[in-house]
Amino acid sequence: MTGKKKNKTILIAVVALVLAGAGVYGYMNMEKLEVLVKKTTGSDSQDLLALAKNAEQSGDYDKAMGYYQGYVSASSDTDLNVGVAYAGMGNIYFKQFKYPKAIEYLKKALDHSAQYAGKQSQQAAEQWFVLASVYDKQGEVKLALDHYKNSRDIQARLGRDTGKVDKMIDELENYMVNANLQTHSSAS
Repeated sequence: MTGKKKNKTILIAVVALVLAGAGVYGYMNMEKLEVLVKKTTGSDSQDLLALAKNAEQSGDYDKAMGYYQGYVSASSDTDLNVGVAYAGMGNIYFKQFKYPKAIEYLKKALDHSAQYAGKQSQQAAEQWFVLASVYDKQGEVKLALDHYKNSRDIQARLGRDTGKVDKMIDELENYMVNANLQTHSSAS
């Protein structure tokens, strides 16, 4: 490992330890965190986003949330990855079965993506899909179906493969048809 890479790795580790401590002990507010990140990494907060994604993938949700929150706090509103950070927070709440919080952050991600990446962007399509998944998991079939269709429409306009979202739409439409048939047959 080169000296420069080793120094950066050490700095990232120090930031990770400080962030973990901040999350556990609550002694550090986000303004101090932003200053610390900029002083320690000497860069924008891209390192925090990478750390957040790694922590999320390894299942350390508390640490990931701290990194995502630090990233949002240290970034400008126009940074496209702020929407990615909000989506990450929403995904963590989704994995923890905290659906109302998941929806709150996924809506923030969608709003951010629509405003800064564009309403017809791939990022917006992805946010529609994830939000639809949460509604689907909660049994809010109509909302889920509408959101999946929004995702599919954007993906189709962008020339992307819509196979995955088409499958979800078909499953929900079939469910709705079967639910209506069961309701009608029980009434007879």
